[in-house]
Amino acid sequence: MKRTIIFALSVVIASCSMQEPDSLEEKKNLLSEKEEKLASIEAEISELKAEIAKLDTSKSNKKDATRVEAMAIKPRQFNHYVDLTGTVTSEQNIMISAEAGGRVVSIPTSEGENVSKGTLLVRIENEAVANQLAEARTAFELAETTYRKRKNLWDQNIGSEIEYLQAKSNFESTRSRLAQTQSRYDNTVIKSPINGAVDDIRVNEGEFVSIGMPIVRVVDLQNVEIEAELSEEYLTSVEKGDSVKIRIPSLKIEMMAPISFVGQVINPDNRSFKIKVNLDNSEGRIKPNVLANMKIRDYKSEGALAVPSKVIAKDLKGDFVYAVSQENDRTVATKKYIEKGRSSGATTEILDGLKPGDKIIVAGYNQVNNGEIISVQ
Repeated sequence: MKRTIIFALSVVIASCSMQEPDSLEEKKNLLSEKEEKLASIEAEISELKAEIAKLDTSKSNKKDATRVEAMAIKPRQFNHYVDLTGTVTSEQNIMISAEAGGRVVSIPTSEGENVSKGTLLVRIENEAVANQLAEARTAFELAETTYRKRKNLWDQNIGSEIEYLQAKSNFESTRSRLAQTQSRYDNTVIKSPINGAVDDIRVNEGEFVSIGMPIVRVVDLQNVEIEAELSEEYLTSVEKGDSVKIRIPSLKIEMMAPISFVGQVINPDNRSFKIKVNLDNSEGRIKPNVLANMKIRDYKSEGALAVPSKVIAKDLKGDFVYAVSQENDRTVATKKYIEKGRSSGATTEILDGLKPGDKIIVAGYNQVNNGEIISVQ
């Protein structure tokens, strides 16, 4: 065959030298004929090379095969996650305001100190209320004594009913006034309503405060939670109790925790709903308002076929991967057109086009063409 091609080329060259057309038109026609013959010969040469490559099993040919790495597809569980950023909040983060006006006379606690419920935090002096309390207590004690004596006499049928009823009414009235005054006086003593840590004291001794003025903040760091908003499209995909992967970059903390709350009301401004995740913060490392990254699983498939996302390519026909195939005792790369599912991280679920046991090229996939001979390492 090789001699035939050489002979044909010789004929073409000889014919060119034998025929010397005169006119321009004849020269153009002759050139066209020669080009057609040459193209035909080149096509035959290409075909012969391809046939030789298929039939040649020598070591030299194998040496020219493109080296690749492959993996077998096996069914496994595939999970898809939604990435969210949330803010850590304390379930009990309380700013205590003054309920009485006056001068701060003592602050027996300091910022950062752990306190129990009922611990005295700030004392406010209010002489007027203190005097009113003393008067109310004296009036109550007198009314109580009078009432008890009148009742004792009335029980013995001694005295008038009017005197007894007046004593009873005065006793109840002074008791109510004492309770009200006592409540006003208690407001001058600010106590912690929870177990927690004193986070911020906003007043100093000797400073005058008014009703409603913020005084001190107490935070319970034992019970903190992450709060975030999730798009309404995931409303049916997320449930209370679902596990969440949590990472707090600033503290280098990673943990798993369940969703503790799923909101049922959609925010009309951004079409989202609220979720909360309770955190174990027994060491007190996690602080309110720190940012936390969350991965929430919204999709799960058992027995799924998944491949590295990077090996998926696309042409005019669609998405495909290169698979390892055997043709005439040769190992070749073959395009496998696929239907993609969801992608999670560096992995993509394959819905159609592959079956368990198929081998796909995972290294060298960008160096091969369809039908090219490969060497799997």
